[in-house]
Amino acid sequence: MQIYSNFRNHYFPPQSQVVAIGNFDGVHLGHRSLFALAGRQAAAAGLQSAVLTFHPHPLKLLFPDRRIFLITSFARKVDLISSSPIDNLVIAPFDHQFADLTADAFADRVLARHLGAAVVVVGSNYCFGRNREGTVSRLSELGEKYGFTVTVAPPFRLDGELVSSTKIRETIMQGEIERAARFLGRECAISGRVVHGKGRGRGIGFPTANLVSEVELYPKEGVYAVWVEHNDQRFMGVMNIGRNPTFADTGLTVEVHILDFAEDIYGDDLKIIFVKRLRSEKSCSGIEELRALIAGDVAAARNILAFTLAT
Repeated sequence: MQIYSNFRNHYFPPQSQVVAIGNFDGVHLGHRSLFALAGRQAAAAGLQSAVLTFHPHPLKLLFPDRRIFLITSFARKVDLISSSPIDNLVIAPFDHQFADLTADAFADRVLARHLGAAVVVVGSNYCFGRNREGTVSRLSELGEKYGFTVTVAPPFRLDGELVSSTKIRETIMQGEIERAARFLGRECAISGRVVHGKGRGRGIGFPTANLVSEVELYPKEGVYAVWVEHNDQRFMGVMNIGRNPTFADTGLTVEVHILDFAEDIYGDDLKIIFVKRLRSEKSCSGIEELRALIAGDVAAARNILAFTLAT
């Protein structure tokens, strides 16, 4: 796959591509079905296949003070799309100039002139142009004007449920990790950098790595059995997402105890793969009760992760 970091710097030959358009947060099974549709149409017509996506997410520009709760970071999204059977990934920098394009200008300048669209593939609820003025039917009208046709991808369902980024966000925020992973078609994971915490875990025999992640969406507060990937190695772990009620903390912390691990990893990047939610956070009466509770979490995580490894 070729990656074009700014559509403005490239002109594809006229009517040379089948272009799938979207934000594609999460790059879930529904998105991949849309990519597959674009790929099939391109192959049948002897054209190139392309994905057009945006950076940053449009809502980050339009509502800078709002938390967007993205499923994946932009870098992770690019990696996931790059693993799809698509020829070209084209990125549109979503700035104020781009946001101000009318529906007509978007169809003409972006799709027809820069991307060389012969076919545009979108979901049924796709909107585009300044103030989301363009609809799918409007896109079809503009396609007749500028030389491309429009294919509306059918909704993707898994076991009767519509798969969407909104639904996946909801399931993650409810702590339904296994269900979210089914919709994603892969494990539910976050990546982050290890930063200094308050050192409490080490003091009670369970040192933790505190993470800071670009992703704003975390699973529901609680304790999880996880896999921890560090320097191409995978370790068992127990992750706590919460506010440490035993110590009356107020800010959210994301910390992982890596089993059978004693390296200094401050400043390193970790990937956390969520396997199962073990329990909600609990306020303990003191250190001994907390130590016993965490020991139980470690034992439960070992059993769960050993079983997943065996199967």
